[in-house]
Amino acid sequence: MPALVLAGEVDLNTPPSAAEKLAALLPSAETVVQPSAAHFPWRDDPPRFVRTIETFLSVQP
Repeated sequence: MPALVLAGEVDLNTPPSAAEKLAALLPSAETVVQPSAAHFPWRDDPPRFVRTIETFLSVQP
């Protein structure tokens, strides 16, 4: 099952390195780091967050 692991670039709680480690445990995971976002990327840049999710969902079978 495809999975998206999205991390905020400046998230101190779950930094991008932790997101990459999580994605490595999943066989079909993709990691995306949202620039200038912290722990709540949907609040820091809602349009970018929505585009990222929509792009991921649009390429799934």
